[in-house]
Amino acid sequence: PEARRISSLAWPWISIGDFRVPFGLLLDPLTAALALLITGVGGLIHVYSIGYMRGDARVVRYFAFLNLFVAMMLVLVMANNMLLLFLGWEGVGLCSFLLIGHWFERRSAGEAAVKAFVVNRVGDAAFILAMLAIYDSFGTLNFYAVEVARQVQAGFLERVGEITQRSFGPNWQPIPLVAGITFLLLIGATGKSAQLPLFVWLPDAMAGPTPVSALIHAATMVTGGVYLMARAEALFQLAQGVQGWVLWLGVLTALIGATAAIAQWDIKRVLAYSTISQLGFMVAACGVGAYGAAIFHLLTHGLFKALLFLAAGSVIHATHDVQDMRRLGGLRAKMGTTFWTYLIGAGALAGIVPLAGFWSKDEILAAVAHSGNVIPFILLFLASLLTAFYMGRQVALIFFGQPRDPAVHAHESGPLLTVPLVILAVGSLIAGGLNLPFPQFGLSLLATWLNSLLPELPPTIDWVIAIFATAGAVGLSYVGWSFYTTRAAKVLSGKSDPIYRYSGDIWDSMAAAWYIDALYERTVVSWFRRLASFFAQVFDPQGIDGLVQGVAGIFGWGAGGVRRMQSGYVRVYALVFTLGVVVVLGYLVLR
Repeated sequence: PEARRISSLAWPWISIGDFRVPFGLLLDPLTAALALLITGVGGLIHVYSIGYMRGDARVVRYFAFLNLFVAMMLVLVMANNMLLLFLGWEGVGLCSFLLIGHWFERRSAGEAAVKAFVVNRVGDAAFILAMLAIYDSFGTLNFYAVEVARQVQAGFLERVGEITQRSFGPNWQPIPLVAGITFLLLIGATGKSAQLPLFVWLPDAMAGPTPVSALIHAATMVTGGVYLMARAEALFQLAQGVQGWVLWLGVLTALIGATAAIAQWDIKRVLAYSTISQLGFMVAACGVGAYGAAIFHLLTHGLFKALLFLAAGSVIHATHDVQDMRRLGGLRAKMGTTFWTYLIGAGALAGIVPLAGFWSKDEILAAVAHSGNVIPFILLFLASLLTAFYMGRQVALIFFGQPRDPAVHAHESGPLLTVPLVILAVGSLIAGGLNLPFPQFGLSLLATWLNSLLPELPPTIDWVIAIFATAGAVGLSYVGWSFYTTRAAKVLSGKSDPIYRYSGDIWDSMAAAWYIDALYERTVVSWFRRLASFFAQVFDPQGIDGLVQGVAGIFGWGAGGVRRMQSGYVRVYALVFTLGVVVVLGYLVLR
């Protein structure tokens, strides 16, 4: 394992007393896998952006921030300590804010950028607290110094026991501190990887350019939380109580994302909620200790979700910025390359064999099933079936039926947009071969590659689950496709969707992502707005300004009195002189 790790300490970065953190980079199997995804998909998105952003007034600014984002993401995955990882973590958050708000003249883009920035600060605050606790426990933030815990658990617990008893008293045990650290790390991952309840920023982030959605909100940044959990796997393995929270967090997020995606009309918001759902699958895998399966799905998902976003961008580009699927249709005949690549991406997302998503998603389902968590498995299986349904629905609305204006005048995009689609489609076809569940034949390449870092759990597949999942995916994809192909004319007017007639309020709840964002608006956001209004309209003008103006008024009043005494009349001066003499004499007499 040591031979498969290169750690370079570039220079001393922070040195304050005993607190020393070097600027060091790390290259190991996990870093290499993520770096390949970031640079590979990032390079294709740069090529795609040349065509997509042509003619944009701020194209130079766009590419500057896009390159900065890729650099910060590489810092995040190549850092050899948590503080440097946090630098990349904050860097991608800043670039996300700048790129989502690229078209800042649009109110929706500006508000979405601010929302993403603010919501992520919640997770970032928890991450900072976790780093402080880790440094206090270990005396270092270096990843491998922390990961030794899994190899020498007894010595680690003895060390943490000393820390907890010194800090909190003799009745504290070491496990609660480890659980606290991992729970804080989980909150940090929840913000970055858009988990319940901090996922509300991701759908609104679709206001940015579509290549930004593909790079930041599908293939790279949102996977940062999953990467953090894989890096801190040693700590999570020690805090078994937190593992249950991780599992349920992922399961509920996957289900909420899948149900919300069904009721969306915006082509990009469907994919956004789908991303939330798939991130839930990855987190659920971490919750049962299947970190290899989580990383496998992270890699395959990065390919086919980037493909879907870029193909959606090709549709938007060809129809002059139309994103409402009710205004599309019939594009299969007009945009052949986009259609076939989109179909491959949709099949991979739905988990249809032999596409990449089948192997990675079914490995997660098998891991959860074999862990003995029956209810979480059933809910994840349901989320998987719903994924197939809403992708069939989306393909039907965009590419089948009669062309609806403005789809009538659409045409295939140029090679700068379609060539990256073809390359990503090939990746979505063959990426499942990275980790086939046949270790006896040497086909589990990714598991072998990562076995020095993550628990040695060979990829497994439950063929009964796989058969039912595949049959369900094919069946539900067909149901979604046929339902909306035969009833396409009825979906042109909002709630005339065929499902709405049978679901009513449930459809509205799914469309609003079960009102979690609305709950924030009515509680946290409205309270802060009232507080900000009080400070802006009362405290600032009457408190701060009143204090400043009051002091100025006192001096003005005094100056006015002095000014009246300096009138220029001799009689006034004589009167003042006489009064002064009387006062002095009175003081002398009375003393």
